Amino acid sequence: MKKRFGFLAITMVASALAFVSCDKDDEKLPEVKACFEFTPATDIEKGDTVSFSNCSSEAEKYTWKSNNEIVANDEHISIVFEDEGEYIITLIAENGNAVDSVTQSVLVSYEPETMSYIINYGSYSGDKSTITLFNEAVNEVENGYYNSVNNTDMVSNVQYAYEYNGTFFFMGNNADQVFYVDAQTFEQTKNGITTDIVKPRYCVGNENTLYVSCWGGDIWTDISFSYIAKVDLITNEVTAKIALPGGPEGLEIANGKLYAALNYMDSVAVIDLANNVISYIATPAVSSYFVKDESENLYVSLLSTYGNPSDKTGLGYINTSSDTFEASYDLAGISTGYVNILAPNNDLSKIYTLASSWVEEADGTWVQKGSVAVFDVASKAFETAMFVEGVAGINGVAVDKTTGNILVMVAESATANGKVMSYKADGTLNKEYETGIAPFMMLTVE
Repeated sequence: MKKRFGFLAITMVASALAFVSCDKDDEKLPEVKACFEFTPATDIEKGDTVSFSNCSSEAEKYTWKSNNEIVANDEHISIVFEDEGEYIITLIAENGNAVDSVTQSVLVSYEPETMSYIINYGSYSGDKSTITLFNEAVNEVENGYYNSVNNTDMVSNVQYAYEYNGTFFFMGNNADQVFYVDAQTFEQTKNGITTDIVKPRYCVGNENTLYVSCWGGDIWTDISFSYIAKVDLITNEVTAKIALPGGPEGLEIANGKLYAALNYMDSVAVIDLANNVISYIATPAVSSYFVKDESENLYVSLLSTYGNPSDKTGLGYINTSSDTFEASYDLAGISTGYVNILAPNNDLSKIYTLASSWVEEADGTWVQKGSVAVFDVASKAFETAMFVEGVAGINGVAVDKTTGNILVMVAESATANGKVMSYKADGTLNKEYETGIAPFMMLTVE
């Protein structure tokens, strides 16, 4: 992987020898020479302990400074570097009026366990998707990352991104394609898959097959257009199309079956991967995306859309062993937007869920604003208080695997850069980061 955060370097700067003037009757000053070495001398990372060994000559007193602040007066010292960055270490050696000093610069790196990428949708007016390299542990982002690696821009608007077996797959619309990059280098070395890929929405991998939900055309005029494309990951070609009316959106694999949320039918489709036989689970509303729990059962978002209105919105729970819809949990205004409307935390104890409502402003105008609701998995209920609310332009929610912070994607303008608002688990705003146009999801690789 191309590391954008953390560098290692050791430089040395010798200081000038300083003497105090003396009368001709004074004794000759000792020839003090300041000197120190340190281990480890390379590959120093945040949290490491570094030992500094004094090799000065003719000295009786020692002063150690880190970034110009005194840290010790011992002959030999150790320092634990809690943060990444450059540390200027100075040793002042003295013997009476004789003084010498030496300075060395230690740059401590931070190699994160995970690297994350914000997917910016772009706009409907021509701006294509971009990638923001995101590392909250060191409070840094790098916009335009795909271009910086591949020396070209994306040619599609990304509907969904997915990591599988060391590859990032992107579902691109306008132009329609499935394209992919190496998860370690972010380099795209092959053209995208375009044959039999029409309006791709989502994907999930199983062994050497990538299943892609495709709307197939203007689904709002004819729900029979849609299908599941089976992509052979060895040949990178579509080998079959499974007809699936109803606008398949989110996909998940559990207990040897492929589950497809249907955006234009009050059902979840179940495809037996052994024989491609399709059955259906009735739902109280149309659905969009899943969260799989440790028992391989599924939470599914239930929506009210323009074409399929419903007052039964929220989350549903599907038992994948019996393929039954077991329960629903009401949440008014659950988002009908992009894929990151459901985000489980790292231990799957909570599911952060987007919802929106129309709010009347002081001037009498009505504006759609979004909130993040919290579903508690243990109690099987939404918490009474919203995690955050009243956010104009809310566009997605994610959980940072490294920090555990909750990230709210915001796109207040259709043509200007958006932002990510990072919140601690207690709801405290931590930091805001500028992104590309319309950020909506985060992709993480370990």
